[in-house]
Amino acid sequence: MVDSDEGAPGDASDERAGDDRAAGAGGGPGYVDGVDGAGLVDASPDSLTLTPEQHERLKTHLHGDRLNDIQYSDRRYLVVGRGGDDGPGRRRRRVRDLLDDRREATAFMLEDFGLSGSAIDLWAPAFEILCEQATHVVGVLEDYDGGHVWELGYLYHEQSQARDVLWLLKRAYESEQRRRERYDNGMAAAHLAALERAADERVVHWRGESDLERAVSEIP
Repeated sequence: MVDSDEGAPGDASDERAGDDRAAGAGGGPGYVDGVDGAGLVDASPDSLTLTPEQHERLKTHLHGDRLNDIQYSDRRYLVVGRGGDDGPGRRRRRVRDLLDDRREATAFMLEDFGLSGSAIDLWAPAFEILCEQATHVVGVLEDYDGGHVWELGYLYHEQSQARDVLWLLKRAYESEQRRRERYDNGMAAAHLAALERAADERVVHWRGESDLERAVSEIP
């Protein structure tokens, strides 16, 4: 959560900042059709608050052909999970590609919009906006160690609508020792266990890369 900068009461710069926030939220084009930007600049403690500069950066990322694909697709899959170029990151991209190949569908990840580690302050609002656009949120789980745990925890606590369209592809391991090594993270385990209960029959287990395509095929 990012707090907005505020000037002293009556400060002209504060008034300009307020005007810019209003323009970003409702005075001009939104980030995505159907998403009310006002919810991202509300001053209440439980909301996301952004500076005018962050608003502009967010709108810069969330535009273009990729966003048009999302808006005009019947099925829209937001794929969350471990990033990077190693095995888990590669398998997550494989899930995205399999879903993206479907007729009248598009699949996407936050990274597809150029949101790198240097833009970490924009991840939460971008994630919220893309969740609202998704008809399916697909979590690819191989362990409980990484930023994807934060994303899924955020879904559980903040995004009740996204929980209703969540599918979890959770890797199963042959040995109990290996399972504990990959999933033994107390706080994350508690969050993810609750999320799995919410998803219920939308949790699909898979064993190894050769089984991943079969697991993806179970997602409508």
